[in-house]
Amino acid sequence: MYIIVIGCGKVGSGFAEAMSMEGHDVVIVDNDAMALEKLSPSFTGLKVTGVPIDQDVLKRAGIERCDAFAAVTPDDNINIMASQIAKELYKVKRVIARIYNPARESVFHQFGLDTICPTNLSVDVIRSIIVGDRALERYTIGSNTIAFHHRRVESAAVGRKVRDLVLRNGEMLFGLLRNSDFVFARPELVLDAKDTLVVSAKID
Repeated sequence: MYIIVIGCGKVGSGFAEAMSMEGHDVVIVDNDAMALEKLSPSFTGLKVTGVPIDQDVLKRAGIERCDAFAAVTPDDNINIMASQIAKELYKVKRVIARIYNPARESVFHQFGLDTICPTNLSVDVIRSIIVGDRALERYTIGSNTIAFHHRRVESAAVGRKVRDLVLRNGEMLFGLLRNSDFVFARPELVLDAKDTLVVSAKID
């Protein structure tokens, strides 16, 4: 896939590096050139410096042939505007935006945008730990239902890399909760005893 990532913070860089390592064509856009220089040397994608809601910048990033678009800057307004441009003007099929303010999630949904909210995800994990409910979220995708669960890192896996993690049959690692922050599971990420795994599995 040809993937454009907007925002080169911890999530954006982690996601871009993970997709690049899986063999996808990845472009990451940020208005801070210094942030782009912090990407791992193993990142083989394209780096574009510029305002991510500028159509000229997005064209340089290859928006016209983009298959998937992830807006994960720290600014909800930038994420919604960039996502709208990708979805409405360039008809990108897969568009997702990260938002920090849960109250604004309905605004994104009114525009037909898919979102991920670290705030809600953290609340769900904390709730599930307190009340003992392991299922965090369930989503219907096509004819299947996908459930997300939390699990503490087993002692045998501490100090090992994500790519070496052995999961239960039918499961996939979606990401980690580390110091209350959601982190995409990059293959080179070393697991810590305090990490919480966020695991997905098809349940029907």
